[in-house]
Amino acid sequence: MIRLFKNFASLPYYSKSIFNISENLFHKFSGGYILSFHDLLPQTFEAQINSLKPSEPISLDELIQRYKLGKSIKNCFAITFDDGVEKTVLDNWNICKKNNWPVTFYLPTDYLNGENLPYHKIQFISKYLEKYELSEKIKDNKKLLIKKNLVKYLTDLLYVENSQIVNENINYFLKVISNNSFQKNKNIMPKAISWAQVKDISKNLLSSFQSHSLSHTACSSLTESELKNEMLSSKRIIEDSTGRKVNSFCYPYGSKKSINELSINVASKYFDTATTLIRGRLKNTNLHYLPRIDLYEENTISFVRLKVSLS
Repeated sequence: MIRLFKNFASLPYYSKSIFNISENLFHKFSGGYILSFHDLLPQTFEAQINSLKPSEPISLDELIQRYKLGKSIKNCFAITFDDGVEKTVLDNWNICKKNNWPVTFYLPTDYLNGENLPYHKIQFISKYLEKYELSEKIKDNKKLLIKKNLVKYLTDLLYVENSQIVNENINYFLKVISNNSFQKNKNIMPKAISWAQVKDISKNLLSSFQSHSLSHTACSSLTESELKNEMLSSKRIIEDSTGRKVNSFCYPYGSKKSINELSINVASKYFDTATTLIRGRLKNTNLHYLPRIDLYEENTISFVRLKVSLS
């Protein structure tokens, strides 16, 4: 219902003229922004980017450099993809190459080294968990015996808890699935791009691979030493693979509750910039708390334009 209402409200933005008028009205003297994508089809991605003309994509580094120097960033935006899912990266990289669009891919390095992402595990649980009992730690919360409530509970944990607590909860239910008649393994979860593919793509300067931490754990749940390890170790791993500088960090989950002052301070020691999933544009912005505008497969062209205009 909410999606239908949003799509209805966005109908005027099917008109490119309405979009351009809105951009000039709301963002006359500024307007630069960073787009965030996760998993979406390449044809959807290409259509969404083309819908934003006359604005054109430039590299994240160039966008930030212009912003720092006080130069105009009107009609400019940067493209970023999170998480390093192989099919998403490869398919949409081909679109970027074809159109000469610079793009930044944020990589959680443990994922590329064989560990599935926590939210992929929850998607697996949502799809395959059938009959189950609650673990000892949550057995009194009977609402979680309804699967949709359980999935929401596990998802909410990702935004605030450290990897030990997250894994304890998730792994319990993965074991339930394994112990039941439905035998599946982690290989059916989305595959990460390989380091060989990263190295090959990074030879093209349209691409940039940057840090999304080691384990994709909410930064607000980590100590200073843990944050340093997540940030600095992932930075070095990517630099060793690509032979290029890693100067930007993307906070896992990207929400206000997943990013605290400590994580911002630590990020500022090792990176030139750090990005969130807090919606907005580059205006009076902390370089280590950069807003982004998130777009998804289900977003229509009119809704993309509305979302960008109102950000």
